[in-house]
Amino acid sequence: ANLSGANLTGACLRGANLREEKRMYCAKLRGASLHKADMRGVNLAGADLARVDLSGANLTDATLREVDLSGANLAYANLTNVYLTEANLATVNLRGANLTNAKLERTNLAEAEMSEVNLSGALLSDANLSKVEMSRANLRGARLPRTDLSRANLREANLTDAELVDCYLARADLMDANLTNAIFIRAELSSANLAGALLRGTVMPDGKVHDYD
Repeated sequence: ANLSGANLTGACLRGANLREEKRMYCAKLRGASLHKADMRGVNLAGADLARVDLSGANLTDATLREVDLSGANLAYANLTNVYLTEANLATVNLRGANLTNAKLERTNLAEAEMSEVNLSGALLSDANLSKVEMSRANLRGARLPRTDLSRANLREANLTDAELVDCYLARADLMDANLTNAIFIRAELSSANLAGALLRGTVMPDGKVHDYD
């Protein structure tokens, strides 16, 4: 089916199976309820999803390029392999969501709630994650070149093998974070809190390798 451009503003689609609705680009779903909906593989490029409820939804392999998800609720949603480039996710709730291997290049996630999120293997190049809440997040093997993480809360986050080259981490809170083998070459860490962080094999901004915790 083709729901491209459809106006579903405020619609109640809780638990709906939309797997067959492969083409939903530019659809208007602002404020809609899609709690636990099955949207695997759906193309929502350019859609208006502001303030939508997608908590617990399955969006595996979905295309969400240039969507507006500002203020949306995606808590505990499955976003594995999702394509979320150049999207607006400011103040979004992604608590406990699974974003394994997701693509979030040039995406705005400023002030998002992302505690306990799984971003292992994800690509977040040139993204805005300023003031984001990412305590206990899993960023193992994630790539975040040139990403803004200023004032981000990364307490107890797992950044093992993560690449943070040229990242801006001024005033970021990395207390008790696992930074094993993480790469911070040319990263800005001024006033960042590294108290209790595990620095084992960590490559610091000056290229020196720290091998202690």
